[in-house]
Order: sequence, then structure tokens, then C-alpha cells
Amino acid sequence: MPYDITMCPGDGCPLRAGCYRHRGVPVGRQSWFVTPPYNPASQQCPQLLALPQIDEAQIRERAYMIWMAAGRAGDAEQHWHQAKAELEAAAQRALRPLEEPSTP
Repeated sequence: MPYDITMCPGDGCPLRAGCYRHRGVPVGRQSWFVTPPYNPASQQCPQLLALPQIDEAQIRERAYMIWMAAGRAGDAEQHWHQAKAELEAAAQRALRPLEEPSTP
């Protein structure tokens, strides 16, 4: 993900869980929206930056690397599940935890 993006506080936004502007880890000096750009009337956000999704090609490549590291032996399905778990864990480490909105 790019570092040069405007981050979002996500206050009151139901889309914040899937938005990189809210979940991404700020790096160094970072710009922030003063108020979330979410529009309740249209239930859309023109600034939504969807979280990157792990695709089959990424899993396949990582499973291949695991297979190679295992000496080209082992269970392909096990390597697939391990690869998917590793990629998902790495993606989560790159995000801030999703905090529940505070109640007044």
C-alpha cells in the first residue's frame, strides 16, 4: 500500500473495517481527514480504499516456496493452507486493530 495517502479516523463509518485509510498503519508524518468522508445519505464513501485481498496466485506462489523449502516433498493441500495462513497473518500485521466505536 502507498504511504502517501490521507488516513481516516473512521468515526461513525460502517465501512471502516474494510478501508485501508482507517486500518493502515500510519508511517511517519501522516495527513488525516478531519472528519470521515463517509456520506450517510448515500451510504457510500468516495475516498474508500479497500483493503488488499490475497489472491490465488499469491497463495500458489507461497505454497510453492514452502514445497521447495520442504525438499519438494509433502502434502500439497497442507502447503496451500500454510501459505494462505502465512499471507493472511502478514496482511493483518500490516493493519491497525479495528477498535469498536466508543459509546457516549
